Amino acid sequence: MTQNSPRVDLIVSVDACFTHKRRKGRGADMDYAAHQHPETVFISPADVDAMRELVETLRPEKREKGQITEAADQPDGFDTGMKVPRSVLQGCGESFGAADEKRQKASTQFFADTGLMAMLCRHDCVLWLVNLTSAGEKQYYVLALIECLFKHIPANLRVGVLYDIGCQLHQSCVNWGFLEEQLPRLHFAISVFHAYGHQWPCQLIYHPRKCVGFGLSDGEGCERFWSSIKLLIAPLRVASVSSYFNYT
Repeated sequence: MTQNSPRVDLIVSVDACFTHKRRKGRGADMDYAAHQHPETVFISPADVDAMRELVETLRPEKREKGQITEAADQPDGFDTGMKVPRSVLQGCGESFGAADEKRQKASTQFFADTGLMAMLCRHDCVLWLVNLTSAGEKQYYVLALIECLFKHIPANLRVGVLYDIGCQLHQSCVNWGFLEEQLPRLHFAISVFHAYGHQWPCQLIYHPRKCVGFGLSDGEGCERFWSSIKLLIAPLRVASVSSYFNYT
């Protein structure tokens, strides 16, 4: 499926929030499976860890010198399967903190869970949540959410994913082989609120108003969801792990 495919069967939005933290304390090391609600929408830590290990295998942090040329040293052009030049994608990445996985957004010294990442349908209903345990917004969280979605839908459905840095996620999937089997059925776009922070060539490809099949979906359902549960922030920060999962 090309990035300008005329048909998207379902649309989801993904975003992270680092205000829903849980402090370290009593119950921090409790077994998640033993306290998991039978109807939980949280993806298990085991599935998240499996995706993290896969990402680290396909895109190792420590590379041998000279093995891979840094993007800044490469001549500008198009990566295979991409419709936006590398220089434009690099500029978009520098504009958004979510694209910098090493940027500290929450302290792992004081917090056992540093935030939440959600996947919502286009009607703003929660499909799945992931507990963030890293200081930054790692890419394997959103990949785990997308993989979980594909496990629950028919094999012929095509999915539109609205994400603040959808262009960066698309580039990573193309370059590193993430979601290799599902990639032909994925159509990436950028949530409307953040789209205007991306460079114009990127907007031409990833702005949902310019992508056939997205209609008036704005991808900001997660922001509305975070606002609706903001009253839980204070009690959840001091809750035990079992109470934390049941509350959310």
